[in-house]
Amino acid sequence: MRKIAFVLILILSLLQTGCWNAREIDELAFVLSIGLDKTDSGFKVTAQIASPETYSKTPSGSGTIQKDKPFWVVSSTGKTIFEAIRNMASISSRRIFWSHIKVIIISEQLARSDTLEIFDFFSRNPELRLRTLIAVTPGEAGKLLEVVPMMEKDPAIYLEEIIENKNLTGKSYSIMLKDFLEDYLDPNVGPVTSRIVLDKSKSEPVLKTSGAYIFDGDKLSGSLKEENTRGLLWIKNKMDDSIMVVYCPYDDMPATLEIKKAKSSFKSYLDNEVPHFIINVNVTASITEQSCLTDFNDMQKLNELEKALETAIRKDIQSTITTAKDLQVDFLGLSRILHKQHKQEWHQISSKWNKLFRNTEVTIVVKVDITHVSLAKPLKPIKTQN
Repeated sequence: MRKIAFVLILILSLLQTGCWNAREIDELAFVLSIGLDKTDSGFKVTAQIASPETYSKTPSGSGTIQKDKPFWVVSSTGKTIFEAIRNMASISSRRIFWSHIKVIIISEQLARSDTLEIFDFFSRNPELRLRTLIAVTPGEAGKLLEVVPMMEKDPAIYLEEIIENKNLTGKSYSIMLKDFLEDYLDPNVGPVTSRIVLDKSKSEPVLKTSGAYIFDGDKLSGSLKEENTRGLLWIKNKMDDSIMVVYCPYDDMPATLEIKKAKSSFKSYLDNEVPHFIINVNVTASITEQSCLTDFNDMQKLNELEKALETAIRKDIQSTITTAKDLQVDFLGLSRILHKQHKQEWHQISSKWNKLFRNTEVTIVVKVDITHVSLAKPLKPIKTQN
């Protein structure tokens, strides 16, 4: 009996798992954002790493230790991205840890070259979060990570917030790594990324989002201006909480409308292998500011303002479609709509989609409903006596 018990204990002890590969927090360098640039011999990787002293609590647990910079920036180069990252070990006493990364910034110069290696690395790295944001910048990506924000702890949080604020302005785009890779792997869809610029016109440099970038295959193909980006947001159902400025019907003074709700739906059909799409956009908006003296409590005048907004939205969408045709890249995702609504026909034409896309016919139907109007008449200017 004792022998049986001894054998069971021995077997059970061998089956126990241990923490042989555990990594202690004080042995890791937490990367918050990275910048990727092109060099003559390969890649330059810049990592913004959280400063352990700044992010750790005080012994009393009553706050955080203040420091000039709650992060430090480290760069290294290599023939491949992975080699550049491993070369960081020669200057970092801690092992680089990627699970907390918020934003990946790629320079336009690198994005215009072959980016296959970049996204191959991202898709294989098990530490990277698929919810990480992807953005491209016209200048050097590493420089963006050195900008000290005024209202946040570090550039990573700053970048994450301004990218995700796209809905408030309606002039920029945001995409996560998982969605970018899904579009990247689809041969008929062009991925779209945020566009981040370094604004040096202020006394202190600031980062801002402006427009978007379009990829075609493994390379960056072109960029979208802010109004083209807004058209894409309408198509992608991402314009809630944004604003639009249109001109009053009678005196051409600006009026600001807040988009409370926006919904785009699609219908499609094929006519002799010519794809046709009907985009229906239904918008609910409210007047938040007006510079004109028009009383929009008058339904006829309100209807004219609604038509003005409908025309502006239609113009945004049409300009985006025109840009897509000029670039010959379906970053709108029309191929997926056709595939979803006409699966059998799609399989017959999918191999020719890039050619058929140029001849695509799109009809845009917009319906606007302005629900909130001031109860009082607009204030008239006060005349002063000489």
